[in-house]
Amino acid sequence: MASKGCEKQLAGLINAILVENNEDNVFNLKIIDNKFLLGKVANNKNCILDLRSKSFDGRVVNIEVQRQGEKYFRRRSHLYISREFSNSAEKGGLERLKSHILINIIDFGFCKNNVISRKFNMIDKTEFNCEYSDCIKIINVNVSAFRNLKAVDFDNPLHCWLLFLDKKSTREMIEMAMSKDENIKIAHEKVEELLKDEAFLHELNKREQADLKYEGEMAYREEKGIKKGIKKGKKEGIEEGIKKGELNIAKRMKNSNFSFDDIAKITGLSLDEIEKL
Repeated sequence: MASKGCEKQLAGLINAILVENNEDNVFNLKIIDNKFLLGKVANNKNCILDLRSKSFDGRVVNIEVQRQGEKYFRRRSHLYISREFSNSAEKGGLERLKSHILINIIDFGFCKNNVISRKFNMIDKTEFNCEYSDCIKIINVNVSAFRNLKAVDFDNPLHCWLLFLDKKSTREMIEMAMSKDENIKIAHEKVEELLKDEAFLHELNKREQADLKYEGEMAYREEKGIKKGIKKGKKEGIEEGIKKGELNIAKRMKNSNFSFDDIAKITGLSLDEIEKL
């Protein structure tokens, strides 16, 4: 939905999220693809927003998709929204500043009260509900929290869109969501077309391999930290879990045609262990 021609479908998703968080709908969205922000953050990762759009009323809505939680997730969100806000001031001056909304679509636990959708404003903690500014807002949409629902509300637009976005949704559930929202049906048809495009599938495979490599590196770093804690007597009974995680990552990398040497280097497994997977 980041391509031109998909503005209506994107607006449908964004509005489903905004309404759930007591925000006004957006109309006549303009999509800006491949929005890069200068500079780098933790682990030399480029600061890249997955999608940036602008409504006719001037509101800027950015979407960032994050499948895994990591140490600097919150800081990166702050960086994205603050730079977008600052850039708009440089272009039009303070009197022309519009509301900037960052939507994080995540698939991991974020807060103890792991709700499906939650909005964060700038407020005064000493006097609750005292807003300092309504120009900067961050909304987290949690797919994993939605997945844990006992029952899906098909009359809730956000529930229907999350069914479409969640790869674990059944075909029957997606068809029900499409029957409720024409925009979801059109978005689904566009995805089906893309899956027949060899160039797109090649790029998708490259991205998945990069994600797997990143997961492997993170698991390796986590393992080193845990083993250090074990030596100090702070961690017990966790080595079995580490081993299981290494095997799962290695299996996924093997299925994605990584070389045995690369798998061994990232996971720490022996070539014999990898061969047996």
